[in-house]
Amino acid sequence: MPGRRSPVTCAYPSRPADHRGIVAGWAGLLAQVVFTVGWLTAGTWQPPGYSPVKDSISDMMARTAPHALVPLVTLMLAGAGTAVFALAGLRPALAAAGRIAAYAPWFLGFSALGLGNLLSFAQIPCQAGVGCTLHQAMSGFGGTVDATAGSIVAVMVVVTPFPMARRMRGVAGWQQLARPSLLTGAAMSACLVAMGLGTSPVLGLAERAGATIGAIWAAALAANLIRVSRGAAADQPVTARRPRTTESAGHPES
Repeated sequence: MPGRRSPVTCAYPSRPADHRGIVAGWAGLLAQVVFTVGWLTAGTWQPPGYSPVKDSISDMMARTAPHALVPLVTLMLAGAGTAVFALAGLRPALAAAGRIAAYAPWFLGFSALGLGNLLSFAQIPCQAGVGCTLHQAMSGFGGTVDATAGSIVAVMVVVTPFPMARRMRGVAGWQQLARPSLLTGAAMSACLVAMGLGTSPVLGLAERAGATIGAIWAAALAANLIRVSRGAAADQPVTARRPRTTESAGHPES
C-alpha cells in the first residue's frame, strides 16, 4: 500500500577463499585419518604376547615387531601432515589473535601428533613383553629417544589444547572450538596420568584413548580451517527497511 516501508536485504560480500588454508586443512584432516588407521591396523597382526591394553603403540614399531615398517611409515606421514597443518595453516589463520598464546600452533606442530611422530624412525630394539624386558626395550638409541623426547612431545600434545583455546577465543570463526579444546586437554591429561610414566598396567589402553581424543580434536580444527578458508564464516545478511520516499512522506502509513 502507498507509504508502507518495504524491507530490503543487504548482504556483505563473502571473503575470497584462502587456498593455502584449504590445502593445509585437508593435510591436517587426512593426517589424523592416516595416524589412527595406521596404529589400529598394525594392532591386528601383533604376536600373541602383545597386549593393546598394557603395551604401547611404539612397541608395534620395534625392530622385532612384525611388519613394523607399516605403522612406522604411516605415523611419520601423519606427523608431517599435522605439522604442515599447524604451522602453514592454523598459525596464520589464528594470527588475528595477536600475541595471545601465539606459541600454541607451534606446540601442536612439534607435539606427538606432529613432528613428534617423526621420532618413530628411532625404533626401539624389541617389543616389551614379547621375548624382551622393559629394560631391554628402553636401551640403546631408540629406547632413549622414546623415553625422553617421546615423553616431551606427549606432554606437549596434552598441554596444547589449553593455550589453543585462549587463542581461538579472539578470532572470528574459531570461538566455538575454545570450550571443546579445554575439554580435550582435560581428557588427554587424564589419559596421561593413567599411563603412569610407562609403568601402568593399562598403559596401552590409556595411550590409545589419548591418541584417539587428540586425533579427533586435531581433525575438528582442520575441518574448521577448511570451512573458514572457504569463506563460510563471512558476515550473515542483515535486513534493513527502505527509507521513506518523498512521494510517500505525505501519506500516513496503512
